[in-house]
Amino acid sequence: MTLSDKQITGIVSKNSIAYVKAIFQCYSENETVVLLRDENDKRIELTGVSKVINPATEAGWFNEHIQFRNDDVLAQIAFTSGTEGEPKGVLLTHEALDDVTTRLNSIMEVDSSIKEYVGIPANFSFGLGRFRAVAAAGGMAYLPENGFDPLEIRDMLSAEQINAVSAVPSLWRVLLKNKQIFGDERYQLKWIEIGSQYMSRAEKEELVELFPKAKIAQHYGLTEASRSSFLRLDQTSGDALESVGRAYGKTEFKISETGRICIRGPHVAKTLLKSGEFVSNIDDDGWFHTSDLGVLDDGYLYYKGRADDLINCGGIKLSPDALEREVRELTGLKEGIAICAVPDELTGHAVLLAYRDDLELSASVLSSALSSVLKKFGINNKNVIKLLALVEFPVTSTNKVQRKELAKLYESSTDNELVTDSNTTFYHEMNSEEAEIARIWAEVLKLESVDPDSNFYDLGGDSLSAIGALVAMESKGVPKDISKGMLQGLTVREIAKKMSGVDSGSSFHTIRSDSIKNTMTISIVRGLMVIIVIFAHWHQGLLEKIFGNVEQFTAMAGPLLSMGTPGFAVIYGVGAGYSLYPLLERDPDRLKGIFRNTALLLGTGITILAFLKFWSMSVTSSKVLNFTDFTNSFYSVLTFYFFASLTLYYWFKLIRKSNYPIEFSLLLSIIFYLFHYYAVTHLIDLQTQGVAEFFKLVLTGKYAYFLMMSGALIGIVIGLLMNKIPLRVGTRLPYFYTGIAVLLLGMSIWTYVYNIDMWDHWPVRENYLWRWITYSGVIILLLVLVSFSLVTYDQSSKFKRYIMQMLSVTGVLAFPLFVLHEMVMPLKDILIAYGISNGLALLVPMLSFVLLSYLLYRKLHRISFQ
Repeated sequence: MTLSDKQITGIVSKNSIAYVKAIFQCYSENETVVLLRDENDKRIELTGVSKVINPATEAGWFNEHIQFRNDDVLAQIAFTSGTEGEPKGVLLTHEALDDVTTRLNSIMEVDSSIKEYVGIPANFSFGLGRFRAVAAAGGMAYLPENGFDPLEIRDMLSAEQINAVSAVPSLWRVLLKNKQIFGDERYQLKWIEIGSQYMSRAEKEELVELFPKAKIAQHYGLTEASRSSFLRLDQTSGDALESVGRAYGKTEFKISETGRICIRGPHVAKTLLKSGEFVSNIDDDGWFHTSDLGVLDDGYLYYKGRADDLINCGGIKLSPDALEREVRELTGLKEGIAICAVPDELTGHAVLLAYRDDLELSASVLSSALSSVLKKFGINNKNVIKLLALVEFPVTSTNKVQRKELAKLYESSTDNELVTDSNTTFYHEMNSEEAEIARIWAEVLKLESVDPDSNFYDLGGDSLSAIGALVAMESKGVPKDISKGMLQGLTVREIAKKMSGVDSGSSFHTIRSDSIKNTMTISIVRGLMVIIVIFAHWHQGLLEKIFGNVEQFTAMAGPLLSMGTPGFAVIYGVGAGYSLYPLLERDPDRLKGIFRNTALLLGTGITILAFLKFWSMSVTSSKVLNFTDFTNSFYSVLTFYFFASLTLYYWFKLIRKSNYPIEFSLLLSIIFYLFHYYAVTHLIDLQTQGVAEFFKLVLTGKYAYFLMMSGALIGIVIGLLMNKIPLRVGTRLPYFYTGIAVLLLGMSIWTYVYNIDMWDHWPVRENYLWRWITYSGVIILLLVLVSFSLVTYDQSSKFKRYIMQMLSVTGVLAFPLFVLHEMVMPLKDILIAYGISNGLALLVPMLSFVLLSYLLYRKLHRISFQ
């Protein structure tokens, strides 16, 4: 077999609607999909991928009716997760995929009214299969933002937003343990599909009883033969419920002489990609011999476990060999450890790390090393780690560790407790709300005590255990909106304070960390810049109505008025460097989402403004307007921030490649400034029209991209420095002296150019080098002064706290406020052109600006500070 005649597209695995859409789009365009772990996956070279798609993060509804192909053409290559060290590619045709979907929808009796809550990640084989099945039926599928949540399921059933749910057995166990939360809304559930992990007869009977009107199907399958059997729980009783169902359609089962399950049918992958070679996955008679043990009785297949040693922890399959290798690398051990699967009530398997008791390393060090390795596979729950100390391991005649014997030794041991670092156990005095939340978390996570200043994930929680904690917290009276703060990383103390605030209404916002203080400091300075920008644009018109001629005031206030544009660009960079740049490593998808949403907001605002400006020109100008006038209407300072939002992610990636990001960012700022003046400015002489004229403005206008970006990069330098050396007691003075030095440097440079760029001139024609340096110094000084004023924030008067909060919210609302205030004058001119008096024409858009700004401010202030 060869793939050279096919378009091979790699899609990075991501729990996202965009991931599903990308795969289905490739299907329709006759492209073969290769499922990747990341953009640098070695599978790209292995399979000849020519294009890589990294989908955006997207939750919510998927609502597309798709008629999938069913020809014998290669659709995708999925790699099994069983042997992470040696990937095995499974080649699946459209015929194989379609056979699965057809049998599944027929057995579940699905129709186009299905509205499914997909409780497993879309990038799991099970989850992707659910989206395909629903799309084929013409229904709707919902991907929850925070994963499987029984409370959300209950509420969506009650609101008739969903009528189907899919999840693996470990998630259904969580739901069954909390089934008391369901009332009559449970009768709305019409369809359920359960994944292929083991589920007992009693659990299946309990699920049928809880959702008596649902058609409930469980499947058994593998990557090479997805959904090979089905069991309709609602139509089955007795011992047959212990089975995984029977074959349907053209699927067949048999048990080999060694007791292994063998599968044959059109859905079975015929070819595998192993070690770069294509090999057959089936024997001469078309049978696929699995590594699973099973028994056939009266047509029902009973799963008896895996013939190999694979660990299936909450649906994530792990190779013990791969885990051992990584733990040895982390600890420097060459021998003395062994890893295997042991039964776990919640996740199916826990991970047992057995170690010789003569090792020099402590049990807690081994546990921490294994925890770090498991996090790479998406397992954050430390409770799945089990430790066992042995004098020697059970081995075969060839000295191979017998992992099943290890598991038996653990199960028979009376000392099989999780060993953790003693530093993770804390004892603190807590109030009643904190103690109640801590008790719930300790019970869910099986901890002796909980540090109230740690969040749920710091303590070893994961998405599965978080569900149980959410349900328990709501049952104890914690409001749902507050309890969900746990998913956002709030600590016990922070959640308890929110509870107190809701119950008593007497609590007020406090600053509890340097990080929060620095973020608020940046927002306040940003808010000051917003006010300066708006005042600079409006001061002449407003003050002239009150005081008459204000030219002298404008000249005196020139340095302040001209600070708005460069000052905001610098503080914009500070915020980006301090808050956003760290996300590049921690959560790049979230960073992309932030930039994407910002660009969408600015793009919408710029478009509305452009139409208002063009409308204003069309009713006030005597000349005939052309297309260039229209395209130029899209140009303003907001245009720079729009393009900055589109490109800053890539500048961040470039900065990250350097070992010295602060110094490299400063160098990049200088390069951008020089590039603007010695290369880009020559474009001014080009004769252009229309869209070309617009892009010439983007590069050469007053808010030229590279010129403004050079200032933003100075801010990024400051933000990166604040991450490295936070503004606090002991560092404010060095920051203060630095600000003074930068300010004096800028003023010194000005003395050489004062004859061409007067200090008191406003509006400014162009922001020369001295202005960027001078105002960067001012920004540093403002950051120091605001940070110092926030030291006493918690003890300050209500009025002072409110002023600080107001400036902070104004800073956060910078772009919406810029858009709204830019609309006022075009709207005024339009109203005057249609016969409205000057006073009323100004009053209407001004009042609209004030009202909309107030509504935005009130909402954000309530969220942030109340």
